[in-house]
Amino acid sequence: MRLTIPSFAKINWTLEILGKRPDGYHELRTLLQTIDLADRLSYTRLERDIEIVCDNPDVPIDETNIAYRAAVSLRDFSGLKCGVRLTIEKRIPVAGGLGGGSSNAAVTLIALQKLWNVQLRLIDLFRLGSKLGSDVPFFISGGTCLGVGRGNEVYPLADLAADFLLLVNPGIKVETAGAYANLPPELTNHAPVDKMPFSLEASQAGLLSGSGRSEPIWNRMHNDLELPVLARYPLLGEIKERLKQAGARGILMSGSGSTIFAIFESEQGRHSALENLSETGWWCAPSRTLSRKECQEAYRSNGMEG
Repeated sequence: MRLTIPSFAKINWTLEILGKRPDGYHELRTLLQTIDLADRLSYTRLERDIEIVCDNPDVPIDETNIAYRAAVSLRDFSGLKCGVRLTIEKRIPVAGGLGGGSSNAAVTLIALQKLWNVQLRLIDLFRLGSKLGSDVPFFISGGTCLGVGRGNEVYPLADLAADFLLLVNPGIKVETAGAYANLPPELTNHAPVDKMPFSLEASQAGLLSGSGRSEPIWNRMHNDLELPVLARYPLLGEIKERLKQAGARGILMSGSGSTIFAIFESEQGRHSALENLSETGWWCAPSRTLSRKECQEAYRSNGMEG
């Protein structure tokens, strides 16, 4: 029995550091968004072993792989003795701030319920995901979400849409821990309670102008991790400048980097930017946002082969 399902990437419209928590993590407030860039994951049921196969040598295929750990956690939680061979066709840049590993883990939790014929309560699914990684619960939901806590506490919001995104990654691998370690003191030298997270209602209202019309998301894009990451990797700043010159309306580093995403107002504008960047050798990919409904339908309509 074989199951194939897409594993979508994400971008962060906003990412704010609210302070250092007593447990050593940083308190976040982030606006997360799924996009249509996706890895392709195929699952083949085995008797007992868990195996990972991947076409990208930068992805571990042992027990350190987060999707491997997702399979183990689901098996242990449910008391099953099943196995699986997971084949990953990698399209999301590794260590690029697009959540590829977390997405693979979330999709694995979703897919193996069907493959192994087990059904978890949604709350248990989110708890398992949260233990695996901060972004995993978000990918279980998809669409546009507010993330607080370590980013692992997610609340669905009305979907935001951007049809003409352009992703650019120069091949730099940014370690998330390093990005947080180099934050300026003003972002970490206070308790999170000093900058309480927005309520869900306030977060949604913050995306609206006084007239009640939706404000362009590029007017609100911000990432507190950009300052330390761009200081260490000035090439990312050069990419932002190139995209600005190409006419992008909004430009931001996603997550802890190193992917930069840009919003264009038309397909023609995005195409011109792609042509402008063609000689750089950077990885570039057109993309668009995915709504929560689109994500959930993609998860449900996966192909099962006997």
